[in-house]
Amino acid sequence: MIDCVSIATVHHFPDNLLAEQHSLRYREVVHKENWSDIYVIDGMEFDQYDNLATEYLIARDGQGRVVGVTRSYPTTIPYMLSDVFTFLLSSQVPSTPRIFEASRLVLDRSLLTREERRPVIDRLIVAYMERGLQRGIDAYAGFMLPKIWSSTFQRAGWDVQWLGPEISLPKTNEVVRAALMPVSREMERKVRDATGIHHSVLNFGAGPLQRNPGTAAYSHMREEMRQAA
Repeated sequence: MIDCVSIATVHHFPDNLLAEQHSLRYREVVHKENWSDIYVIDGMEFDQYDNLATEYLIARDGQGRVVGVTRSYPTTIPYMLSDVFTFLLSSQVPSTPRIFEASRLVLDRSLLTREERRPVIDRLIVAYMERGLQRGIDAYAGFMLPKIWSSTFQRAGWDVQWLGPEISLPKTNEVVRAALMPVSREMERKVRDATGIHHSVLNFGAGPLQRNPGTAAYSHMREEMRQAA
């Protein structure tokens, strides 16, 4: 199963899954990959897109240890592609309740062998599709190294739509590419056939299911109050 967790639902799960996924991200991207210019506190990696609007998909092993994580975030408020990486896009920046950003796909490479990583990735990808259909969205947007696109979403049968060419990041010179990942019943069939996962993978914990939370947006209350005055 893949735990679907947000700040509103974390109490429905044993332990503190949000803290555990932040710790995993620290171990993998800061300690092993030497990422710099990112936020760290108490052995946890985070950024400004870890907030009330963020939803996490978290994979655990048979002992309950967090071994994989990824997250989704609305495009109706500033997000990574719109804030920092617009130069990756050849067209207009997505900004709609029907598109979410996908990011921070991280696996525990110390606990998982290379052979054990693939089924974890497959479950996380199926969870993205399953959750996207539940929320009624049209697509996810994101960016990755081309080899990561190939070994994750594309390998799992997800036909991505490129949003721009391959571009080198200014600070690291790593080549990345932005894409849309369409969400539909037809794409779900392709992903499930490619991964062999035909059952539901999402777990919402012990509390009531929260399948369709609201979409974050800027409040216009002040402007509405001014017009009413």
